[in-house]
Amino acid sequence: MTIQTTRYSPDTCACVIDYTWDDTLTEDNRVHSLKTYINKCPSHISLATDNDRWNAVFEENPRKNKTLQNILDNGPATLYDLVNGSKQLKRTITYSFSWSGTAPNRVLTVSFTGIVLTTNQKNIAQTFLNNQFGAGKVLIV
Repeated sequence: MTIQTTRYSPDTCACVIDYTWDDTLTEDNRVHSLKTYINKCPSHISLATDNDRWNAVFEENPRKNKTLQNILDNGPATLYDLVNGSKQLKRTITYSFSWSGTAPNRVLTVSFTGIVLTTNQKNIAQTFLNNQFGAGKVLIV
């Protein structure tokens, strides 16, 4: 067993975190454990403990990434190009996100520029995201 330490700076906030993991385990079996906080951002500093901050950050960042992937997987073909069999956002389209509310209950709001999604397309995506994350956790505008 070799324990590695990774410094993590999510693109969803200004936290900087060192976490540990065992490099002898496959990615599917790895457990990431908080080692120390280097920087506590304004969005997460008010949480009671470093563990609470860790849990919030490691829920928010994947939610943002999974939201985009879910929209690509279930959205209109006008959103993506197939690159080596994988759906990737067209270069002419920008995925933007912002957060509102207070951690650990922050709401992710996402939008796209370079394409106009119909109300029906947004509704389909919103229903899918509500089912995956819970109503009100992700909003498409």
